[in-house]
Amino acid sequence: MAFRLKLREPLPQGLKRVLREQIDSALHLCQHPAKQRGVTVHEVRKHLKKLRAAMRLAIGEVGKNCHVREDRCVRKIGRLVSDLRDAQVRLQTFIELRDQAAKTVGRQRFPRTEELLLLERESFSAAFAGWQSQAIPQLERVKARLMNWPLDGLNWKQICNSVCRIYRRGQRALAGTIDDPDAENFHAWRKRVKDVWYQLRILQPLNRTVLEEMAHDAEVLGELLGCEHDLDFLLVRLKKESSDEALAHELVQLQRLIQKRCKRLRRDALELGRRFYAEPAKAFAKRISIFVGKRI
Repeated sequence: MAFRLKLREPLPQGLKRVLREQIDSALHLCQHPAKQRGVTVHEVRKHLKKLRAAMRLAIGEVGKNCHVREDRCVRKIGRLVSDLRDAQVRLQTFIELRDQAAKTVGRQRFPRTEELLLLERESFSAAFAGWQSQAIPQLERVKARLMNWPLDGLNWKQICNSVCRIYRRGQRALAGTIDDPDAENFHAWRKRVKDVWYQLRILQPLNRTVLEEMAHDAEVLGELLGCEHDLDFLLVRLKKESSDEALAHELVQLQRLIQKRCKRLRRDALELGRRFYAEPAKAFAKRISIFVGKRI
């Protein structure tokens, strides 16, 4: 299912379809999980993030309070398995880091670190074995409420205003990151980049050439920031084991690798981010409104 509006589809119905498809996809994964529980959790959370980005497009019609209530409910569902997802990400990030390092500095297996992260992932996997039984009814209730959202008056001006707000929030997050380039600010900026990426994907049919290119730039920027966040996330976890003498030697080497890679990722993200967010927010929204005018 394409995560986008259709040009010949009325806007209110189109946005509701996008909302419904993301919830249905999450429900399907909950009801028919993959063999690897961590994979299912990761995919479900991606659909929930897309859902939240699409929901933001309706704020101008449903109102801020209504949106906040439903957004909070969707976030709550995602948090049912946040610990399991985090453990899966740490393990996956470690494996990728280890394999990449092996290409340049020889084979360093870091067996004790791998054992620690594997045990942690399996522990959370067992602890959250029944998470679907909680997620499914909550998703169904959210779906019922969203399908009753009064969107008949939704118009393209409201959509453009919403995208403008998201783009402006990304600009502010970038400015804050430039002023204070710590891990927390990079992570906060990443969330705003993901928001605008998802929304550009929804709007792509308005002008495939331009919006696909913009969405691609946002995707690349999000991937840079995502890799940086995952590496820093792994480092924070490993530092908690710094008193473990059996892990000490591995942790020193891993910390050096992570810090070097994060430095490069941050540099590249800031370079691309400055280009992506160079346009004033109002001009950004105006450009999208021009695309709309050519289609309706």
